[in-house]
Amino acid sequence: MNLFRGDRYKYPDMPKPSVEETTDLSSKAITISDDFNPKPNANRDGYTNYGDKEIIVGEDFKSNLPLVIIDTKGQEPERGVMWDNEKGYHVITDEDPYAYGDITVIDGKNGVNSPKDSPTVTSLCKLKIRGNSSGTYDKKQYLLKLIDDKGKSNKENILGMGSESEWILNVSFIDKSLIRNFLAYTTASQIMPYTPDAKYCEVLFKDENGYKYEGVYMMIEKIGVSKNRVDLPSYSENTSITPALLRRDRYNINDIMLENYGTVNGLTYGYIGIEYPDKDIISDKGIENIQNQIDRFEKALYSEDWSEFEKYRQYIDMDSFVDYFIINEFFLNYDAGYNSTYMYMDYSGKITMGPVWDFDQGIDNDPRNSANLNTTAFQSAPWFDKMLKDPIFTKKIIERYEELRKSILSDESIEKFVNDVVEYLGPAIDRDWARWGYYYVYGNYLSTGLDSTENRNTRTYEEEIDRILNVLSKHGDWLYNRMDSLYQFKAMSLEDTESLINATRGNYGSHLAVVFVAVFVISIKLVLRYESE
Repeated sequence: MNLFRGDRYKYPDMPKPSVEETTDLSSKAITISDDFNPKPNANRDGYTNYGDKEIIVGEDFKSNLPLVIIDTKGQEPERGVMWDNEKGYHVITDEDPYAYGDITVIDGKNGVNSPKDSPTVTSLCKLKIRGNSSGTYDKKQYLLKLIDDKGKSNKENILGMGSESEWILNVSFIDKSLIRNFLAYTTASQIMPYTPDAKYCEVLFKDENGYKYEGVYMMIEKIGVSKNRVDLPSYSENTSITPALLRRDRYNINDIMLENYGTVNGLTYGYIGIEYPDKDIISDKGIENIQNQIDRFEKALYSEDWSEFEKYRQYIDMDSFVDYFIINEFFLNYDAGYNSTYMYMDYSGKITMGPVWDFDQGIDNDPRNSANLNTTAFQSAPWFDKMLKDPIFTKKIIERYEELRKSILSDESIEKFVNDVVEYLGPAIDRDWARWGYYYVYGNYLSTGLDSTENRNTRTYEEEIDRILNVLSKHGDWLYNRMDSLYQFKAMSLEDTESLINATRGNYGSHLAVVFVAVFVISIKLVLRYESE
């Protein structure tokens, strides 16, 4: 995961695309006929009756991207969860969802890769389908665990992202551009620490007839705690503060879910679970430490007494909340804050937002809700809805966004980077569309726009890229000109708030002065007494 850099407000250079010719799959493209049904089950976006169709390639397959080849000897990975209507959340099934096999990563230096090339990484592995909603899509994403011959974790450095044993193969089926997550992660990595690294690849599953071509994916770091990911101190029971990685999401019966002040009193959405320390090692005291720290923050944040409310600032890294707000609002990623929302604490005990996660429905790609580009929506997210009572927080958002909009979030910067990514993906885009284009073109999974006439469903890759750039440009401009509209949520004027802060600092300074004088006087008396003796 990326840490802060000194000159970080610009995009990194993309690898230069290969000039060597790669495989053309247009003759094998999956096309639709009269039997195509984009929604065989009502309200199931991303699930069609064409999910079992295949494109088979051979050893002569050539890609301009790294290759990830998985051989499970015919065993199919499963989801391992099912929805329980009575409980209102997903529960784990009794069956082992993992398929076991081998993984081969091929990433040659010449920019063209083939199954017959020498591998860069090989390992035994197990993988399962991941995602509550996306787990039902035709194009699956996978949780991948590298193991040794005894079933133990096997850390490998995959595509230069550091040695780890758990990875995610991800690109959402409902993102026909293939770039939403990559663009957002790359942007966030220049602004916030510990943003997951992501590298493009093409995925092949070994088959008795060759290889099943599964399309363009991203190999992504799984959010977790380690030297190469979120770098937190090792767990110890002998401290009053417990460093932790937390996640707000739906209820998960298999995790430690906090009974924190906001959740118990119905003040916030969802539940906060402990991702780290692991539930097998954390003690009741450790859980209590974490819950107490969240409670202190939430009791201040939800207080009606201003003198109590403003104490919330003591318990958080406010700059991280500012950046988290801006990144998710800019990319119109309105599931963030509610689900897949990560935060962490070190020994300071301060709550820090991040890493960011999951932007596949961002940039006006929510199937059911068209984005309004001329407003903000992230102010409704848990915690942020109350923090905006504080004009100090709002002022920080406005000033920070102005800085970022003039650099990495500018239209020019984003358009150049997007064009560089599209150029790098090159013919891999056409291969992915040969495999999944039946849904990209005919799925019609996006509802109409706000005026009920705008059709958000593009038909070509170029149209979707243009739509992304247009959405970000319009929303980015509105935010630059109207971010001060967030002041409508303030509970006190900015001037009065700053006066209170200055007064508090003045009192604090006076107290320090009194203490200093007292210490000085006592010191003089002690010296005089010593000399008189």
